[in-house]
Amino acid sequence: MQSNHSSSRWPLWMAVAAAWPLQGLAAAGMVQFATGDVQLRRAAGALPALKGVEVESGDIVITGANGRAQIRFSDGGLVALYPDSQFTVTRYADAGNAAQDQFAVNLARGGLRAITGWIGKRDARNYKVTTPTAVVGIRGSAFLIAFNAQGELLVTGEQDEIEVCTEAGCVGVTAGESVRVVSSSELPLYTHTRAVLPVPPPPLPFVMGEQLGGERLSQIPPGAVPAPGAPVPAPSDPAVPSPPPPPPPARPPGTPSTPAPEPDPGVPPPPGRPQQPPTTRPPPPVTPTPAPTPVIRPPIIILRPIIILPPAPPPIIR
Repeated sequence: MQSNHSSSRWPLWMAVAAAWPLQGLAAAGMVQFATGDVQLRRAAGALPALKGVEVESGDIVITGANGRAQIRFSDGGLVALYPDSQFTVTRYADAGNAAQDQFAVNLARGGLRAITGWIGKRDARNYKVTTPTAVVGIRGSAFLIAFNAQGELLVTGEQDEIEVCTEAGCVGVTAGESVRVVSSSELPLYTHTRAVLPVPPPPLPFVMGEQLGGERLSQIPPGAVPAPGAPVPAPSDPAVPSPPPPPPPARPPGTPSTPAPEPDPGVPPPPGRPQQPPTTRPPPPVTPTPAPTPVIRPPIIILRPIIILPPAPPPIIR
């Protein structure tokens, strides 16, 4: 009876197993493009990473000196591997909710360019790229990681912002910025930053006729506007102050401020006042007027007609 009871429940267990979600058993991604020497290593062994080969959690993708590969993950993310790279899918889970999602990969050498998918968009804390010297987290959706010839890690932001962390701390990298990681015990160093220049304020709106001499009418005092028809003075540079007028010459003590009028040479001085010799002023210098340049006209040549008569006929001898 027990065996019959167990056999009667078998179809029920099959139905429950068919309805159970298979997201945890599905592949993490698929090789979308591969060229050159590209190998996929897993516990069962190594196989060529050709287009269409599935990539599972725990797999290692290795590219040779001329190898390149692109992996499309189930959440829509993309990872492009450069030559001489070793990329490991450490943990991957696309559960459809931020509480169970997981995207953890490792880059041991080479370089990659990544565009995040829905796992990073649902919760940026679930997306991590680990390297021997730093851990790269995201706040955006695109970045580039590569090792140089000295073994230093170079990280460049391509869209929005990412975060590069070492044991010394974390730095933010926005689009267009780059950092260099020398070691795991040092803070990443900025190698290229995006310049943020202050935006100049917009000019005040004005219409035609509001400018006079290079300045606006609103900036000219009311009494400084010339009368119609008067010449407009050239605008002066406000940064260069005009020189002050020279001070008047010093006068000796007792000298009246108003100079005395000069005596008329034809009028005699009043009595009791000594006569002063008449003041003679030198005549103003005469500027010689240059003589006008004579106009040279070409000579007029009158040609008379020359009449040439035919020679006279010889005389007739009879």
